[in-house]
Amino acid sequence: MHIIPLNVQFDLNELINYYNILERDYQHLKWTFKDDVEDADKGHKHEGIFGWGIQSNLTDLSKPCPPYDIHKERTKEYKDTELVFGFAKKIIDFFPGVRQLGIAGHPNGVEIMQHVDNDEYYKIHIPIITNSEAYFIYGDTKYVMTPGKMYFVETEEMHGTCNSGETTRVHMLFKCHRSTISDVKTIKGTI
Repeated sequence: MHIIPLNVQFDLNELINYYNILERDYQHLKWTFKDDVEDADKGHKHEGIFGWGIQSNLTDLSKPCPPYDIHKERTKEYKDTELVFGFAKKIIDFFPGVRQLGIAGHPNGVEIMQHVDNDEYYKIHIPIITNSEAYFIYGDTKYVMTPGKMYFVETEEMHGTCNSGETTRVHMLFKCHRSTISDVKTIKGTI
């Protein structure tokens, strides 16, 4: 199984409210895709991708940071930005060693070609807004993630995404080092 729902309960309305606060009050930290990323020429369809790096690996924490580790001017260390409050703070408190916490929006037409991520970290996705044609893809297998659930995602295997739906797909996502939890797939609790 490539995508596993976790047994972690949370208030989806609180997460949606957090996202709405970012949209309303933190436009100065909203990142939008430009050609300043390392994988700009790897066949991906990036047009319109946006997000917030809640934790940033840029030297200047007042600059918008991509929610992915793709910026050319990055450092290896992630630091908390002013966006660490509310639901984001609860994630950091619940999961040990949270790294690269962010929110990513993929409008209609965005396609991230299949690739493999660093296997040193596991990845968690929390859908905020989605549609029935916003897919996480492994080979020929397509998955649709449901808001209100949290998912462990196998990123050390070939995977990609595609939003063929009419609406934007928005996820909160983060990584943790594999040594921080012996088996993240069995984690339980309430945030």
